Amino acid sequence: MTMNIKQLLLHSTMIGSAALMAVVAVPAVTLLTPSVASAQDYTNGTLAGVVQGTDGKVLSGAAVTVRSAAQGATRNVTTGANGTFRIPLIPTGRYDVVVEAPGYDTLSEQVVVSLGDSSSFTFTLAAQGAASADASNLGDIVVVGVRQGVDFTRTTTGLTVDIEELTKQVPVGRSLTAVTLLAPTATAGGSASNSAFAGQPSIGGASVGENAFYVNGLNTTNFDTYVGSVTVPFDFYKTIEVKTGGYPAEFGRALGGVVNAVTKSGTNEFKLALHGNYTGPELEETSPDTFQSANRLTENRVADYTLELGGPIIRDRLFFYGLAQGRDNESRFASITGNSYSIDKSDDPFYGAKIDANLFEGHRVEFTYFDTSREIERNTYTFNNRTGVIGTTPNKTTFQQGGENYVGRYTGSFTDWLTVSAAYGVNEDSNNTLPGDPSLSLVQDVRSGTTQRLSTTQATGSQSIIDTRREFYRADADVYFNLFGDHHVRFGIDNEQLEEFKVSRRNGGYNYIYRRGSANDARGVAAGQDYVQVTVGTFGGTIKGENRAWYIQDSWDVNDQLNVQVGLRNDSFAAENLAGDKSVELNDNYALRAGFSYDPTGNRVDRIFGSYGRYFVPPALNLGFRSGDLFFNEYFNAPAGGFQIDPVTGLPAALGSQITLASNPGYRTGPSACPAGGRGTVGVVGCEVNGNGSVEPAISKSALNLDPTSEDEFILGYERQFGDLWSAGVTLTHRRLNNTSEDIAVDSYINALCAREGIAGCEDIYFGDYQYLIANPGRDLVFRLRDPLPGETTARVITVAAQDTGYVKAVREYTGLTFQFERAFDGKWGLQGSYVISKNIGNYEGTVLSDNGQTDAGSTILFDHIGLADNQYGLLPNHRAHQIKLFGSYQVFDGLLVGANLRVQSGKPYGCLGVHPTDADAAAYGVSSRFCQGIGVPRGSRFNSEWTGNLDLSLRYTVPVSLPGDLVLRADIFNVFNEKGQTELYEQGDLASGAVDPNYGKPVAYQQPRFMRIGFDWAF
Repeated sequence: MTMNIKQLLLHSTMIGSAALMAVVAVPAVTLLTPSVASAQDYTNGTLAGVVQGTDGKVLSGAAVTVRSAAQGATRNVTTGANGTFRIPLIPTGRYDVVVEAPGYDTLSEQVVVSLGDSSSFTFTLAAQGAASADASNLGDIVVVGVRQGVDFTRTTTGLTVDIEELTKQVPVGRSLTAVTLLAPTATAGGSASNSAFAGQPSIGGASVGENAFYVNGLNTTNFDTYVGSVTVPFDFYKTIEVKTGGYPAEFGRALGGVVNAVTKSGTNEFKLALHGNYTGPELEETSPDTFQSANRLTENRVADYTLELGGPIIRDRLFFYGLAQGRDNESRFASITGNSYSIDKSDDPFYGAKIDANLFEGHRVEFTYFDTSREIERNTYTFNNRTGVIGTTPNKTTFQQGGENYVGRYTGSFTDWLTVSAAYGVNEDSNNTLPGDPSLSLVQDVRSGTTQRLSTTQATGSQSIIDTRREFYRADADVYFNLFGDHHVRFGIDNEQLEEFKVSRRNGGYNYIYRRGSANDARGVAAGQDYVQVTVGTFGGTIKGENRAWYIQDSWDVNDQLNVQVGLRNDSFAAENLAGDKSVELNDNYALRAGFSYDPTGNRVDRIFGSYGRYFVPPALNLGFRSGDLFFNEYFNAPAGGFQIDPVTGLPAALGSQITLASNPGYRTGPSACPAGGRGTVGVVGCEVNGNGSVEPAISKSALNLDPTSEDEFILGYERQFGDLWSAGVTLTHRRLNNTSEDIAVDSYINALCAREGIAGCEDIYFGDYQYLIANPGRDLVFRLRDPLPGETTARVITVAAQDTGYVKAVREYTGLTFQFERAFDGKWGLQGSYVISKNIGNYEGTVLSDNGQTDAGSTILFDHIGLADNQYGLLPNHRAHQIKLFGSYQVFDGLLVGANLRVQSGKPYGCLGVHPTDADAAAYGVSSRFCQGIGVPRGSRFNSEWTGNLDLSLRYTVPVSLPGDLVLRADIFNVFNEKGQTELYEQGDLASGAVDPNYGKPVAYQQPRFMRIGFDWAF
């Protein structure tokens, strides 16, 4: 019986970084020796090969014809003196290869080209007449599948998956993040106070705000916070590549990982496909309640239906592909501390399209467009957890997200040694929060130790608009030559123009918080005395920025066994303030990339590799958002008899006009601005004026000796292939931060200078929070003052020596040892997995801070005042000592495929957050210091959350009945055993009053409970 294993293997293109899967025929196609030097690309791959006879002698002058199985594009090349050929920067997928040489039988085979790699093969030709004689001795088995050898030129670690094949074989969430989390060293971030962190990937110990995301070469990363990217429907993707480390000079602007996606394209075959997915309350369990959330009331209904249509406009030349997705999603959830029950609804469609054109041989253009715009309408009702009663009058909030995106790209091969490419595109995104009635104030009460919302008709504190636009262009060239070995030199430029319109204003003009004085109250209010905080905040405007880079990378095959990678990248970053002046300008930041790959035996089954790389991350435009604040707090004592509180609005009676003075944009900053005495029946406790609405001078916003945030990475690894299907490897990765860009309040240093020089009145200007500086903690501070000192007419430039700042350098060190294996799917079963043991330690999580859920990238509270930096060194929030991942599939019988996905990891480390006992500036931040009950508690030193394990299963059944097209029914069960592991714990050990927080250490989030997703795929 003839067994065509090759055809089965061709349908599996899941690739681990330990080894790449290619499908070849033997003896016609075997492992490539020698390799052809290669660099990487965002959207394409390279096909390389050597042609030889059965005696092993290389054949020069052989004619090689390569034709895309999908789009029919044909390339003709001739092997060189060493029998090699290459076809660079071609779309990924299957290719038919025909090799002809005088005196030899013609060879026809099909191979697979993978994303970003050099897919390399040896084509062995039989002498004329020999193949028929050999075939007569082979019996019925004429073709077998053999695994390609290890990729000799690759130093990048990570994971590449074909999305269509992945979803056929493995239960996985239908999102970019879910695929990213399959990669070794990637773990889900989290925060007890901000859902924006939930599920976003932390890669290699970096924070969730240090990754870069690309779609067809278009950078879709959120440049306001650098947390996440635009949301694209899963069916639009063709391939997703997760680079977890070792990436060459072409890739930058990330300290964690680079997630690189390629979308589907049209082919010579018309395609029509329908997909449906549904999960609802009847298919899901609920998590236990926490002290914050009534999880028993959580319900999610997700329904989407997708239409795909693609095919040729002009066969072999011009193709179209389009996707339209309808969505009908609804979520219900209840907050105990917020006294609220919310219903979110969204039903906006998604549209995406791609045009591909093969202009003529070696020249190709493509254009991609997709619109991610959507609205989420939230209705929020009052909720009483004790009685379970839900109110009937909703408070409405609308969230606007997404935008239009497009990218065009040209690739042209002009000779066998020169290929050029160019791309241009625009990425738009939004994240707007629009209250139903912006005239109503948010009113909260924290006197009991937990936050209670009293404004029954207002659930949000601010209305905000965030609209971003990134315009990019890039040009690249690939040059091949021989000089003491084969070289592939790739170089290019990559520039981005950024613009953001970001404004925020308090609803109703003011936010109110009822407080109660304590023995260590930050404002000195007597214990037991009630008072109210009234906050005014108006921020933002239009902010612009620019990221520019050039790079050069050489992949050099020194000999048949050694490949050396050497690259250099130059990054420049600029960000403006609201007046259009550059507040951050960081030019000519050089990053060396170097690596090697060594085959110790020359048989292409073993490989030792290593790399060094320096990576920079751009400053977020969010830095300019706070450069013209109108921002102040006033505090009023309760009148005799306490506050009279309106039961609907929550507002305090009789306050009224008492706050009108503060709303004047000219209201002076500093302690002298606080009026003395009382106003009417309400006494003034004090005020804090942090911004008077004028734009801060750009030159005083950043240190004059500022360097960008950067990281060095070292990788050493070994991998081996065992037979045709198995491979395994081990990789050691070490990462460490260099300089870190963060904001620091410098008022205390200025006042100390004034004290030394006998200058009076400085504290009236620099009152503690007046000048925040973007600087490098632990280094000398060299900066210009925001305002002149009293009696002076020009703002000074001053220097504070590193040892006098009180800060140490920001430190983060990640060391991880990854064991990885893959058993390629052979039509019956396949499995791959990884085990990572690692340590992530330091005093700085990264550009964002999960302690308080702060996504102000590069301007977290961590170094605002010296007290906030106390006790910060320890195991970091994204530390997971152990991670185990296994996923694969098994063909039970023809038509039924079972898949599984297992994830096990150790817990998250916690310390204790409280009120600083000695630093008044830090204490004014409330429960934000690493002290509890006045005792220092180092980060991550108190306890860990528990280990969590999650097993998902899938069933895929191909309906055997006679229907047009192919119909596959799907069922995925996530968290099969309904594990209830605690994923986030409450780290606040103090109340704002300084008393012990009774909720310290309690769970605030659990694993997602068991749920089922059902669906179908019907393709014609």
